[in-house]
Amino acid sequence: MSLVEVKSSVAEMSLEERLEVAALIAHLNSAEDSAFQSDLDQRMSDMDAGRKTTETELKKLHAELLAQGR
Repeated sequence: MSLVEVKSSVAEMSLEERLEVAALIAHLNSAEDSAFQSDLDQRMSDMDAGRKTTETELKKLHAELLAQGR
């Protein structure tokens, strides 16, 4: 399938389908990003060592991100 065909197919998709395609592309990009993978590995190691985010910390972070419009 050519890029032109992919673009045409995506243009014909529903919003929900396009969001799924966007999520897939984001996932594929992250999977190939060595810095992202390194950060993810470090976070997983931290969690395995018992360093986790509490519900209170998570709610605070969520509120901060909402305030920033993210």
